[in-house]
Amino acid sequence: MKPAKEYQHPLIIRTTHWINFIALTIMITSGLRIYNASPLFGFEFPAELTLGGWLAGARQWHFFGMWLFVLNGIFYGAYNIVSRHGRLTTLFRRSDLPGVLPMILFYLRIRKKHPPQEKYNPLQKLAYTSVPLLAVGGILSGIALYLPVQFHWIAAIFGGYDAARIFHFLFMSALVLFFGGHILMVVIAGWDNFVSMITGWKKKETHSPAASE
Repeated sequence: MKPAKEYQHPLIIRTTHWINFIALTIMITSGLRIYNASPLFGFEFPAELTLGGWLAGARQWHFFGMWLFVLNGIFYGAYNIVSRHGRLTTLFRRSDLPGVLPMILFYLRIRKKHPPQEKYNPLQKLAYTSVPLLAVGGILSGIALYLPVQFHWIAAIFGGYDAARIFHFLFMSALVLFFGGHILMVVIAGWDNFVSMITGWKKKETHSPAASE
């Protein structure tokens, strides 16, 4: 008898999910090359981790990834507003706050028993709710760096051009941390959880809830 399955991720969610993966990879790797052209701190990133080959090439890749990320985000946001997808399952609420620490302890293997959860646990909801805010911060600080004269008022919000560079680096670093943590949770949750983001289908839970993507 084949295990029961449930349809967990609509096609639009899966498509925008993977487009974000591509866009973020392009922006991060090209951003590292741009950073190396004028290091903000006292170190550089290995050339093997960068994209673009040189500053102008990296900027072109960075803008391509940025537009892909922005347009995909607008489409994803519009879909969520119209369909109300994720309004109850992924949006972090005050009632989710007490469940954050138990999930952290579980992922650190300090707590053995999986805390109760619905489709997504409180820690995942917090991460998914924070990502759009980080993305907006990264885009605004990027605009301040690209057109500091035309959008001097945006640069002023961050405390000037040099401060905007620091904020841009921090926003993108936070997205990288989310990116890595997201992959780690997928690994912990198991192969079936990864496949569900490709096919949309996942084995139905019958016992204690497992970590979800």
